[in-house]
Amino acid sequence: MRKSVLIVAATLFMLSGTVNAQQKIGHLNSMDVLTVMPEFKQMQDDIQKQKDAYTKVLEGMYQDYDKKQKDLQAKSQDKSTPDVILETMIQELQQLQQRISDFEDKVNGDLQKSQQDKMKPINDKYLKAVKEVAEANGYAYIIDVASGAVAYFPDKTNDVTELVTKKLGVTAGTTAPKTGN
Repeated sequence: MRKSVLIVAATLFMLSGTVNAQQKIGHLNSMDVLTVMPEFKQMQDDIQKQKDAYTKVLEGMYQDYDKKQKDLQAKSQDKSTPDVILETMIQELQQLQQRISDFEDKVNGDLQKSQQDKMKPINDKYLKAVKEVAEANGYAYIIDVASGAVAYFPDKTNDVTELVTKKLGVTAGTTAPKTGN
């Protein structure tokens, strides 16, 4: 009888541990949060102003290219135009095309960098708020449904990276399995 009571008590103890081990998981849509933040709206406005400024410059370059291309077509149809002039015009057109391409590449790089620089403090603020909400409300994990990523998880809790790498016979930072030597 005493043995069965101990078994029942041990079972209840284990079940209560299992219930306590359950973790609260939440979800959010980061895009819904970010798009209502004033800082995010300001960033979008700033980036759009940059794009508009670059677009004006590019439009001028495209107009210049179109004009030079039409001049070249007109000169090439005039049989009295010397080949040296046509070759020079072709070279100028190719150089302008290369400058336009280089400028577009630089613009894209500048816009990406500017957006990343402006987004970092916004993202930091967002993640801080997510962490505070998670901790205040007892969430172990918060999943972002917009990206499919985990927006919050407690540091060093339930991290099985070391266990998996050990099982695979590798250590963090390496890809080759350990040998028995």
